[in-house]
Amino acid sequence: MKATQEIPGYVRPRPAREIPHLMVPEKKKISHWNDRHELRVNNWMEPWDFASPLDVGIINVPFSKTSILPNGAYAAPNALRDAWAIFTTFTPDYDVDMSALRVRDIGDVSTPIVDLYQGLRNIQECLQACFMQPEGFFPVVIGGDHAITAPAVRAYCGAHPDQQVGLIHFDAHNDVRVMDHGPTNGTPIRGILESGVRVNGSNLVQVGIHGFMNASYYKRWVEGQGGTIYTARQIRQRGIEKTIASALEIAGRGTDAIYVTVDIDVLEVGYAPGTAAATADGLAPADLFEALFILGQNPKVAAIDFVELDPTRDVAEITTRTFGSAILTFLAGLFLRQHNGWRGYDPEPIRS
Repeated sequence: MKATQEIPGYVRPRPAREIPHLMVPEKKKISHWNDRHELRVNNWMEPWDFASPLDVGIINVPFSKTSILPNGAYAAPNALRDAWAIFTTFTPDYDVDMSALRVRDIGDVSTPIVDLYQGLRNIQECLQACFMQPEGFFPVVIGGDHAITAPAVRAYCGAHPDQQVGLIHFDAHNDVRVMDHGPTNGTPIRGILESGVRVNGSNLVQVGIHGFMNASYYKRWVEGQGGTIYTARQIRQRGIEKTIASALEIAGRGTDAIYVTVDIDVLEVGYAPGTAAATADGLAPADLFEALFILGQNPKVAAIDFVELDPTRDVAEITTRTFGSAILTFLAGLFLRQHNGWRGYDPEPIRS
């Protein structure tokens, strides 16, 4: 499908470059009540008109047919669009108001219902065209299950053929299962390293791997490719700031850009009931947020995806809201990077 797909009552200008398999955003939630001092995220994050300037483009991939376990992650983009109504653009944790950041919803990638291989090809073709848009926005990809990451990284590499790319991977799992049954949400890292793109195993860092969720073979395979693994236990002992400093050094060694992929099952299951395979041996949300704030500020980080939110499993929107907070915390760091440290708040003191 074309980016100019018709929806009654919705008119979109023709994009600067044709983007295959891209549909307009499936939904947009508007909050009519809005205090003039408080900008809600759903009112701030507009659909892109393919004409106005933007800083960040959200590209949604509602695709989860490649999941090993039954998975409703296809519903994550729309669940997130609903959840944005409770969030604002300001975080007192970092004293950052990012309302000046121009974040736009690019749309949804269309995939066929029954052909998984064609679906993954559609994702790669669509994302590569998005990454090559002349506006040069920072891409944030929302899944979907983790199978989308392999075509997403291949798309990034295809759009930037001269770049050597590092990879930082937050997950409970190594995601290097063999592909006897084809590509799944358990194979994206193997799919990247074996695809011939310019991503070396020595620039792979896996963060937050859980106990009793992987085979010893997977650990040996990652290490055999030169990859680095930080388990959740090691992070609890070492601290998240030191871990991410090391991850950036390793992923950035001899590379031009770093791609970050965040599987929400990296968290302890109590914070992420709405995902297929989290356990108690995971990260706390505060550590994930701190890591993402640091990564957002780093000039080598060039693209990110967030995957494996399953709203059909969620309890009281716990996972959906944590997922949203993770995305916004990364964007707060990116805002500081793009605005030279300006935090976006009025320095004039409040007078009683």
